Amino acid sequence: MRQVEALNADTERNMKALGEIQTKRTESGTLRFVRLTVNTPLIFPWMLNGRALRRMGSELRGSEVHLVTTAEDHPLLSLPTMDVDGPESVIEIVSAQRRLLGLANYTAADGPKKGRIDSIIQFGVLDPPDVVLTQLNSATGSAWVAQAAEGAQRLFSALAAMDVLANRNVASVATERWLRSAQPRLRDLTAEDLSTLSESLKFSSTAAAGYFPGATNIEGWVETVAATSPAAVAFQLIRTMEVNLIVAVNPDPVIAERRGLAHPVSDTVQELIRSYHMPGKAKERWNDADVLGLIAIGAVDDLVADSRVSQTERSMWLGESLAEWSGPPRTDDGGPGNLLVSTTKLLAALTVQAAVPPGDGASPVDSLEVVNQRLRLNSTRVHSDDRAKVAAAQAIAALGLNGSGWEGTIQAAIFGTFRHAWFWKTSEHRNDAIWPSLLTLPLAELTARAQEERSSRSADDDPDNAGPAQRAIAALGGLALMANPGLIAQRTALSRTGLGAGGKSNDISASDPSILLRTMAQHEVGITELSDAIAALTASATYTIPLDRDDDQELTDVYLRQRWLGARATSDNPQTEFARLVQELVDSLKRARDGEYGSERLKEILPGELLGLTPPNDELPLETDYAPDLWGEPVYEEIGINEILVDEVIPVLQSLVDFFQVGKAYARAASRVSR
Repeated sequence: MRQVEALNADTERNMKALGEIQTKRTESGTLRFVRLTVNTPLIFPWMLNGRALRRMGSELRGSEVHLVTTAEDHPLLSLPTMDVDGPESVIEIVSAQRRLLGLANYTAADGPKKGRIDSIIQFGVLDPPDVVLTQLNSATGSAWVAQAAEGAQRLFSALAAMDVLANRNVASVATERWLRSAQPRLRDLTAEDLSTLSESLKFSSTAAAGYFPGATNIEGWVETVAATSPAAVAFQLIRTMEVNLIVAVNPDPVIAERRGLAHPVSDTVQELIRSYHMPGKAKERWNDADVLGLIAIGAVDDLVADSRVSQTERSMWLGESLAEWSGPPRTDDGGPGNLLVSTTKLLAALTVQAAVPPGDGASPVDSLEVVNQRLRLNSTRVHSDDRAKVAAAQAIAALGLNGSGWEGTIQAAIFGTFRHAWFWKTSEHRNDAIWPSLLTLPLAELTARAQEERSSRSADDDPDNAGPAQRAIAALGGLALMANPGLIAQRTALSRTGLGAGGKSNDISASDPSILLRTMAQHEVGITELSDAIAALTASATYTIPLDRDDDQELTDVYLRQRWLGARATSDNPQTEFARLVQELVDSLKRARDGEYGSERLKEILPGELLGLTPPNDELPLETDYAPDLWGEPVYEEIGINEILVDEVIPVLQSLVDFFQVGKAYARAASRVSR
């Protein structure tokens, strides 16, 4: 009750609203809410923010803060609860969300986000966000807070605007009480806190102090301050906002039982959030990879709850901690010892039948069914392709490759590998063991076993009869060839289609990496190359680029495809051939942007560089013909681009944008039809 009292920013209007309870409906149940006018700085974002959750682990890496990925149901009230480390972790998670969404402050915001902030300054928050009363629990205390389950971007935009106008972090008033004691702890508001808070919300020690009228001279304030200070008007407009305050969640018991929901109240809130980010609903949809990451994180948490995955592994898979490339494949306690083994085990856990055996007292159900259930909860097709997409998206976070510029390529390559039955369908593999169980073997032992399996089947050229060690070394070696930082830096890492079948400069097969890897695993030299690719990443403190032992050639995407798959042939599958051609188009566009003289380089190049002159060096005497104007502003900024050229190319670029946007819509429609 005190939390609602603190939120209250318009007593008369809110008292009336409390008598007009409304209802929202989702597939999982109903949510009862009231439309209130509240103090903006007291609203928290949803701690499980879908846009940011997949990337939050890496953002928090190095701190003592643990990622919050699940909500549970309050034992008495029909509202959610969340477990957190303490007040500092709550503050850091909120700050990390703002950074990831590009709304840490007005200066850091990009063009469209600045536009949203400017619009909110002018018109306020027009679309009321859905806010849920949520209890945060830690080892030392608990506190009820109001979390914006939907509308974090609007909330952060309003807070960024208030920060600029007040010249301080206005949201800190919501957490000050937690930090006042010698030992910071979560606690609920007291009557004394309410009195203090009402004063804090006037920001009397900030630049916003003059934006508030006195209690007795409102007309004078309007005529003097408001009439002459747009900032005062803007601050008054955004310091409060209308919200849909959810006061009770009522799950549908039939749906909850059918889905086997452990926390139906929290799941109903999550269903509400998901409904806002379906195609055609959200103004700014979540990135597909972030949606897939939510499914992956949920599946990982389910495996942890089922005692199949350790907390250490969970931390690595969510990106909270980042192992080294180098190191043994196994730690003393049996866990993965390096980043390659850890990430390959993640991919196996999310895509392979029976990849993760149950722990003591856990359900005997196949671990893949745990993943399938998470797909169903998110209205996603249960199929090997969809599991591979989920795994690939989360692997980017586990590898620490978010924002690397290569994440799309490696994500596609991982998808093109682990979607294949040769890896995932262990029920049809004719062996006593399954390949995920061999991932932590020492490399020399794994290589020897793979060679033994190959030689024992020398008369059998059917790759579907490969042994578990052959598949394990293919999985590890394949990921090593995709994720080797040296290969990535020179754009020669293993990709899904050979970067468009080599473009026009090479004539190679564009088959999925799974075809390449299973072919290599059938030959002695291929197994050796896979082993060397693993060793190049893990054998020493500094990674190297793997080389072929016979000809000293780098084991690049093109080299391996030429050696093991031969020249490109027109595919008998029109979908595959179309995908190859689109990939080739994408790669040419990326070269136009990032190439030696691509658009990014042309924006920065200096006149002296274009003339082939040596840049000036402060430690050396200037050349006799040195001209300062050759090393000043980039040519791009000095002369720009000819208007005729711009008018000629803009329609071409717009046509390309339309091609990809409409194609994306067709792909989503095809995916829905196939479910």
